[in-house]
Amino acid sequence: MRERFLTTLTRSAALAAALGVVLYLVLPRQVGGWWAFLDAFSLAFCFTFLGHYVEVILLMIPDIQVGLGRVVRLAGWFGGGVWVYEIGRRLWLLYGRSTLDLPPLVLGGVFFVVLELVVHAMLRAQGKPNFYTGSGGR
Repeated sequence: MRERFLTTLTRSAALAAALGVVLYLVLPRQVGGWWAFLDAFSLAFCFTFLGHYVEVILLMIPDIQVGLGRVVRLAGWFGGGVWVYEIGRRLWLLYGRSTLDLPPLVLGGVFFVVLELVVHAMLRAQGKPNFYTGSGGR
C-alpha cells in the first residue's frame, strides 16, 4: 500500500529540517543566518524526499529483502545517494553557491547509505518493517 504524497512530503520535510541543522553546522557557509540554513535544508531535503523514492523503487525489485538482494539494496542506496546528492549540488549552483564547498560526489552515496541504515535502525526500534529484519521498508 502506498502512502499519500502529503504524508511523504511532511515526513521528508521534518527529517530534512533536523538533518539540515546538522548540515548547517558541518558545511562551510558563504552567507549567514537563514539563507545558509535554506541551503543546508535544500540539500537535506534532496536526501529525505528523493531518497524515499529511491527506496520505493528498490523495494519493487523481487527478493530485494533476502539473501544477495540486501547487497543489491545497499548498492542501490549508494547509487541513489550519488544521484540525489548531484541534484542537491545543482540546487546549490542555482542558489549561486559553489559546489567546491561540498564534499566529493562519492560521499553522497556513502552518506545516503548511512542515513538509510540509521532510519531503518529507528524503524526496527519501533517494531516496524525494516532492512535489518528483512521485512521490508518504508
